Amino acid sequence: MATSPTQSLFDALSGIWTLRREIEDARFGAGTFEGRATFATQPDGTLLYEEHGELRLGAWRGPAWRRWVYALEGDTLMIRYPGTGVELHALRLGEGGVATHVHVCNPDRYSAELKRLPGGEISLAYDVTGPAKDYRLRTMLTPET
Repeated sequence: MATSPTQSLFDALSGIWTLRREIEDARFGAGTFEGRATFATQPDGTLLYEEHGELRLGAWRGPAWRRWVYALEGDTLMIRYPGTGVELHALRLGEGGVATHVHVCNPDRYSAELKRLPGGEISLAYDVTGPAKDYRLRTMLTPET
């Protein structure tokens, strides 16, 4: 049986990635985040995603990090908050290597688009809108060899 695009992506995630993110925030201005991301396999088969690097946003500069849990459930890539397991995104890649999902955290809306590029890179775009938030994130993950 052929491996689905979502299964293939999940299988390729484990390891260390170079991360570059462009930020456009209506409140804080433009910025970037540069660092490394790690997908570490956990005993239950999920992947713990951690990113560490330097955030530049408006006039602010400093270290930043975040953490998520990635799990393959059927043919869906689930991204969850660590500790609580609450769903952030449910993504299923099509044959073109693209998946989209909208998460509403009232009253704000998080639209995500994940693309697996031919060279192995992963592009993740977020558009977040609502009364409390108005920003765009464009992240590129490149596998380290």
